[in-house]
Amino acid sequence: MRRRIGLIGLALAIATSTGTTAQTFPDLAADAPAGSGELEACTIEGVDGTARCGRFRVFEDRDARSGRTIDLAFVILDATGEGGAASDVLIPLPGGPGQGFTNAGPAFAQIARPMRRTRDVLLVDVRGVGRSRTLDCPDFEIELADRFGTVFPPDHIRMCRDALAEHARLDLYTTPLSVDDVDELRTWLGYDAVNLLGVSYGTRVGQVYMRRHPQAVRTAILNSVAPVFVLGYVEMARSLQRSLDLVVAECEETTECAAAHPGLRGKLDDVLARFERGPVNAVVDGETVAFTKGDFAYALRGLLYGQSEGVPDVIVSAFEGDFDEVASYYVQRSGWVGSVGGEAGYHFSALCPEDILPLTDGEVAEASEGTFMGDHLIAGYRETCRIWGARPADDDFWDPVESDVPTLVVSGEFDPVTPPAWGDAVAGYLPNSIHVVVPGGGHGPGNECTLGLMTRLIETGGIEDLDPSCMG
Repeated sequence: MRRRIGLIGLALAIATSTGTTAQTFPDLAADAPAGSGELEACTIEGVDGTARCGRFRVFEDRDARSGRTIDLAFVILDATGEGGAASDVLIPLPGGPGQGFTNAGPAFAQIARPMRRTRDVLLVDVRGVGRSRTLDCPDFEIELADRFGTVFPPDHIRMCRDALAEHARLDLYTTPLSVDDVDELRTWLGYDAVNLLGVSYGTRVGQVYMRRHPQAVRTAILNSVAPVFVLGYVEMARSLQRSLDLVVAECEETTECAAAHPGLRGKLDDVLARFERGPVNAVVDGETVAFTKGDFAYALRGLLYGQSEGVPDVIVSAFEGDFDEVASYYVQRSGWVGSVGGEAGYHFSALCPEDILPLTDGEVAEASEGTFMGDHLIAGYRETCRIWGARPADDDFWDPVESDVPTLVVSGEFDPVTPPAWGDAVAGYLPNSIHVVVPGGGHGPGNECTLGLMTRLIETGGIEDLDPSCMG
């Protein structure tokens, strides 16, 4: 096994949709065996053409092939072209870990409109996510003050673990098992092959799919790559530092931004030094709370994902002593852990064995040193995973995936989570790949150029005709 360098599994930046759709899903009979399913026409508001909604039953314990089952929910957006659909299907891969896709039909139908002319699109809620027996933490009451100082209040994590364990084996909600579910569904539906489209954690799903079912993968698109051989959460502090430094430098070098935010670097240093003396007071929902450096760093992390243009204003407000707005944003960003729809159960069940448990104290200290985030987030994850009771993945999980599958790798120049260097590293094991970097792009970047490259790859099944010069 090659040495692990440290994965990411954060919010999938493609086709996110928090709204609900009107489609209904068929119910499987109680005595229907695993490996069976139902599919029926359904109407999805905002989606052109026809769609079908279905359920497919899999064993929770795929190795035992017995016991409890899970009914996966899925949606097929039928190809819109007059010539009908090809025999291979486009599958966007779940992010988070813990993001569902069956509620994202309208958003994804817009994004994938050119690709959908010739391909069906298969949207799947993987086991434990969305409509596939979701592993949502119950909506326990958490005092506002307890949300600060840690993203994961330990008492809440224990209550969530105990509640979910009553109806699920939490060690059976992992990336390899989710991948095997989806490929079994693909076979049942009769598709010859898949075109994979993953962003962030979805790129890890894609790599595992390419390794476990190589004969089934026709093409792959990996946007904001999370290498299987990188324990990315421990590397996040440095990736965030790189992104923040780039944003501050760009502001100082841009006439308009520099004029509006003079001395930005010095003001940031002053704010961070102030936090070294202890928490500051902030008012959230009329209540005064102790806002820590870790809380401030987590809020900056959220902004750096895709709202980096707001970072200079936040720094200046903090320098002037006003932390109320950024503290409110922190509560919004961290609320997914205890909120319905947060899918925290799958998030921890997948992330703990694959990303967090193998870490050593030395790796954490080395990766966090000299960063504004420090070990705040990774320490919270390590404590959560200790409480969760997961066990590490098999050693070969972290081996690099080597494949000749035609692959488009996309990175964002300013990505605070999955830097372009990770795209280079993964592309190095994929000899039939091309890597493009979106100038100024954040996490999950996209533009007309990337959409054109994606569409061309899926239409031709090869990288020979991909022209990245459109990126400028």
